[in-house]
Amino acid sequence: MVADSEPFRQLGATHVLGYTPPPMTIQPIEFLRDTFPKLFTRGVEVLEVRASGGDERAQRILADVKGVIGAVRLEVDDHPPIVLSGNAGSLTSGEEPAAGVPVRAVAKIPGDAVQLLLGEALKSGALEDDEVAVGAAQTASKRFEDALAGQPMTLEATVKGVPELGDVVLRVAFNVPEVPAEPAFTAEFQFSDLEAVQRGEVTAQELFLGGKLKMEGDYSLALQISMQLLTNPL
Repeated sequence: MVADSEPFRQLGATHVLGYTPPPMTIQPIEFLRDTFPKLFTRGVEVLEVRASGGDERAQRILADVKGVIGAVRLEVDDHPPIVLSGNAGSLTSGEEPAAGVPVRAVAKIPGDAVQLLLGEALKSGALEDDEVAVGAAQTASKRFEDALAGQPMTLEATVKGVPELGDVVLRVAFNVPEVPAEPAFTAEFQFSDLEAVQRGEVTAQELFLGGKLKMEGDYSLALQISMQLLTNPL
């Protein structure tokens, strides 16, 4: 379960007729449990509309999303984990994975960072944007799953200089039962550089080559997968 690296805004905006945005919450647990699955579902619906209209890229992305059968366990601070289970284009939440859906990823995320991002999204109305919904759907990627091929990959990412928060640490692990105390590799970058990537002003590869994305440890698998996905984009 991972977001597609290419900016999904390039798909173009086509709103789903009759869509009513769900009530928005900035509480991380409620968002992950209730709002995100609805956002994911709307993203799939947007892709289906585009795909049925002959959009070939939307067809490829839709197949990539629907090819996933896997769950991610998210730990927010000291709250009980939320498990999001993806199965052929649907997403459900619960305390345990859905029947027959293996856990493929686990993550520890700070609640204050999630709450800040949700607050900004609420003020800007971003979650009403179809492209954000498509991005939510793209957190399920069969291409990424196939590239990983069942191999464990664990990382700790530090985003430095986040407004109001300072340094924010995220821990993510794939194909292991829990986030390890010592990840295989670490990554560190400035929040301002992350914003530049999101605006399309620079790529993650350019940050890495320019020394602004600092990585330590065994990140060979991550580079291999990144190059594989970038060489064969959707």
